[in-house]
Amino acid sequence: MPYYHIAQICLNGHKITTAADDSPELKENFCSKCGAATITNCPDCNTSIRGYYEVEGVFSLGNKYKVPSYCHNCGKPYPWTKTALESAKSLIDEDENLNSDEKKQFFDTLPDLIVESPTPKTQLAAARFKRFISKAATYTADGVKDIIVNIASETIKKSLGL
Repeated sequence: MPYYHIAQICLNGHKITTAADDSPELKENFCSKCGAATITNCPDCNTSIRGYYEVEGVFSLGNKYKVPSYCHNCGKPYPWTKTALESAKSLIDEDENLNSDEKKQFFDTLPDLIVESPTPKTQLAAARFKRFISKAATYTADGVKDIIVNIASETIKKSLGL
C-alpha cells in the first residue's frame, strides 16, 4: 500500500530529508544550510510533515519533492510560510509608492499565490499582484518577487511571469 514518509524541514523551509522515518541518519537537529532548528511535525496539530511518497515495489528516479507550504491536516501555514508572508508584509508596509489600502490588498493577495495548485482566487490574486508589483518601489517589487519565487508552485510562477 502506498504511503508518505516523514519529512524533516528547517524552520526556514530547507528540506533536510524526505524520509526521516526510514533514514534517521539523514536527520539534523539544526539545518546545515542556515542553522535553524528542524521539525518533522506541524507545530499547530502535531501531524507528521508529508515526505517522499512511496509505492512499494515501484522504483522512482528523480524524486521531485516540493516543501509544502501548508499542513495537509489542519491547513495552517508551516513556519517557513508564515515567515515568508511576514517578510513580504514588512516589505509592502515600507513601500512609499503604495497607499494603505493598496498595501492591504497587495498583502491579502499573497496567500492565494502560495498554494500547491491554483484555486478559484488565483487569477484575481495574480492580476492584483501584477498591478501592485508594477506600482511598488523597486526594492519592494524585487523582494516580494523573490519570496514568491521561493515558495509558489511552478504553475503560479508561470501565471505571474516569474
